[in-house]
Amino acid sequence: MLNMIKSDLYRIFRGKAIYVAIIFILILASISCFAMSPGHIGITTSSDEQPLIEDEELLEKVYETDSILETREIMKEYGAYPLDKSQLGANANLYYFFIIVVVIVLVTDLSNSTAKNTLSSAISRKKYYFSKLITCIGLGTLLILINNYGSYIINLIMNGKEFSAGLLEITKLTILQLPILYGIISMLVCIGFCFRKTGTFNSITIPLIMVIQLVIMGISTLFHLDTNSIMNYEFQYIIGNLISNPSNTYILQTLVLAIFYIIIFNTIGYRVFKNTEIK
Repeated sequence: MLNMIKSDLYRIFRGKAIYVAIIFILILASISCFAMSPGHIGITTSSDEQPLIEDEELLEKVYETDSILETREIMKEYGAYPLDKSQLGANANLYYFFIIVVVIVLVTDLSNSTAKNTLSSAISRKKYYFSKLITCIGLGTLLILINNYGSYIINLIMNGKEFSAGLLEITKLTILQLPILYGIISMLVCIGFCFRKTGTFNSITIPLIMVIQLVIMGISTLFHLDTNSIMNYEFQYIIGNLISNPSNTYILQTLVLAIFYIIIFNTIGYRVFKNTEIK
């Protein structure tokens, strides 16, 4: 299994895709730091997270301007706040980079004859599955650390200490977010093993987060349910809420949910892979 992981890492780091992903992560972090506002991909952010600007007059100025330079000046006028901490609240964006990781580690192997050739040697399906899972989680962790500490360093250089939460706080928030991010990587690995084709995998995973959000909102509206109570346990909300001084109870609940994701999705993924003929 260790040899498979080493082989995958050698192949991946000799390719371009992982470096392109890292460059895009750093570019997005730089844009957010320069604009002094984290960018979200999706519908929701957080139910508890406070807006960066609470002053209505300054908020109106932000809405009225189309210039990043003007936005930057307005945000600096508002005063010091932990921008890097707010950027971590937008870490649901990493989902799309995890898709890239799972494609280059797993799905391309399953789409081509590479997986069949590997399995025809002395490698068992169990070793194959867990080597791919460990590689995906390892590379996902690398992207998370580059994103979080890259955002911290870039923000420190561009905006100074008064707009930083500090290294210790960034580390604490990173640790809080890791379990649910690993749960999402497990979900993507499961989908990869279940569907095995790159086109099918991409068509399912790319819109998945927004589709889930729309379904939750639709069901909540139809049955007059409390949308916020349900959304508190939706992936993008969890990522945002974990940076907003959550209670110990909420942290424990999201940890249990993350462990549930990891166990359930990997159980499903392994069982499907174990019983499927690889062509």
